[in-house]
Amino acid sequence: MQRRRWSRPAAIAVLTGAALAAIVLGPMSPAVGFFSPPLTLDVEIQSPAILVARGAAVNVPLKIVCTSQQADLYVQISERVGSSIARGFGYQQVTCTGELQDVVMTVFAENSAFKRGTGFAEAQIFGCIRFCGSEQDQREIQIVKK
Repeated sequence: MQRRRWSRPAAIAVLTGAALAAIVLGPMSPAVGFFSPPLTLDVEIQSPAILVARGAAVNVPLKIVCTSQQADLYVQISERVGSSIARGFGYQQVTCTGELQDVVMTVFAENSAFKRGTGFAEAQIFGCIRFCGSEQDQREIQIVKK
């Protein structure tokens, strides 16, 4: 198959047209951002978490802010228990208010029960308004019996 070569005038015309389109359409793109509502997402893990059902789960307190209609909230905890690692995961869909909200997420133990002690928690919030975003937090927490 033979490659087609552009003539010099045709190449100049194509490049000029592309440059002109960028000049004309370029200033329009910030206007889209101006009319789109801002997406705000924030999650902060609080401590202590409370043991539930003799370690079958842990209730983790969170502080969140989100401006989408709804957001997905994920929390994972790891804790050393004896010679093994207890792990758990929780998911919850929350209704956003745009204000600071207190949320309690239940994280269910997967392989062994949680105990009183120190764990490591990771949280992520995910939401969309015309475009999507996420924020996360990670920290050590205390796990206590109420």
